[in-house]
Amino acid sequence: MDSSVKQCIEIRKDFFEKYYSVPEAVQPDVAAFVARMTELGEQASDAQDFEAKFAANGLQEQLNALLIRCTPKPYKMTAEEKASAKETAKEIFKEDRSRILKEEVEDAVDFASVMAEEELIVLKRRAMIEAGVYDDYTRATNVVEFAKDAGSLFKGLFKKKKK
Repeated sequence: MDSSVKQCIEIRKDFFEKYYSVPEAVQPDVAAFVARMTELGEQASDAQDFEAKFAANGLQEQLNALLIRCTPKPYKMTAEEKASAKETAKEIFKEDRSRILKEEVEDAVDFASVMAEEELIVLKRRAMIEAGVYDDYTRATNVVEFAKDAGSLFKGLFKKKKK
């Protein structure tokens, strides 16, 4: 087996050991996956060929399905990784600052308008209940909705069919 193919296989095997806790019930499935992946690696001429066969044979989907059944291990970032992540976030914010701010403002306005609408509905309903007309309103609304539905039904039945 090619050394680059071995490396591809080892990376995926180590993924389970380093980043996930594999429950006992899933361990046979992981072992079968590793065996199938190793068999595929022995047939591959190089890493590129292996990766193409890995994707084509559905092993990527199988890997994803196995990872969902496993529990991720907590990962503690090093100070260097934290600094790199902060720097990346700053760069992204710097590049797309106006778009990000615009989306945040739009989200806040949408949230406020939805909350205001909901509050108005509650206040209207409360006022109708206190006035004693809520029951009549509900019945009238139901009749109107029924009439709309019935009208749509009859319209569909008697409508000329296009040829």
